[in-house]
Amino acid sequence: MFQRIQILRFIAAFAVVAYHAQITIVSYFAGAKPYPLVENGAYGVDLFFVISGFIIVFIASTKESSAAVFAQRRAERIVPLYWLVTFGVFLLSYVPGLARGHLPSLTQLIKSLFFITWIDGPESYPVLNVGWTLEFEMFFYLLAGLSLAVTPRPWAATGFVMLALVGTGRGTTFFLQNPIMIEFVFGMIIAAFMYDRRLFYWLLPAAVVVLASLPLTPATLRVWTFGVPSFFLVAGAVWLDLRKPYAGVVLPKLGDASYSIYLVHVLVISLACKIAVIIMPDLEPAVAIPVVALVATVAGVVVHQLVERNLMRVLSARRRGMVVALNP
Repeated sequence: MFQRIQILRFIAAFAVVAYHAQITIVSYFAGAKPYPLVENGAYGVDLFFVISGFIIVFIASTKESSAAVFAQRRAERIVPLYWLVTFGVFLLSYVPGLARGHLPSLTQLIKSLFFITWIDGPESYPVLNVGWTLEFEMFFYLLAGLSLAVTPRPWAATGFVMLALVGTGRGTTFFLQNPIMIEFVFGMIIAAFMYDRRLFYWLLPAAVVVLASLPLTPATLRVWTFGVPSFFLVAGAVWLDLRKPYAGVVLPKLGDASYSIYLVHVLVISLACKIAVIIMPDLEPAVAIPVVALVATVAGVVVHQLVERNLMRVLSARRRGMVVALNP
């Protein structure tokens, strides 16, 4: 239904891919970063968070209205592929010559698998470093699932709890009070305009007041600089999709693969650089960056087609089998 949202998902994923391609390639091949604007690609994450806030309210308002179904579907969507890639990165880290930094510990692996590396502080990262964003996602899902289970107004509860946490943090980078969580609320506000107009009229001003009240720390400035524009991008995409469906096929399909692209790109970029520095030691970063970013994107699409879709198919069949068993 929201094809332009899928396009934005791909844009967000590719922005992050390009950012990591540049910083990784420059670390292997000496020289300045040739594409200054690509440095902003890291903030594709902010666009992801706004999209997530919108999508979660949309699907729970139309398809996954029970807490149990919501929790199961979110776990099926996020966990299997993330665990698979995390285990892969963990094992490859111990292959001689592949690791460049510290070796991940078993404790770090366990915390990564359960999305809790944040308990060690803002400088702690999962084994798969981009997994830090999934820890915010899973926290959002946890709040949403609990709210679905205990209150008839789940999105009001979820939104105002997140705003309360952020408001008491005063712009800190501490996980549970990080201003970046407002970006999920931004997406919820867009969905509330469609499905719960009463909530919209409360949640929008509340988010504005909380954000405006925070000190201008780097974490708060990030939301103003990238989260707020992402809100308008997502709102505009939803408005356009409701007015006229998008007729194209390729870009929405790439959006479907955005999760796989996001998870595997760091590993692909790293492996590509290790190979390139051996066989083409004088490779120009300006040439390598777009090529490696494209290779990582294609690899993500392949993983989506061959792994992610089959995982989802198996889990869906298993779920249908359980329903049949429970309701013969």
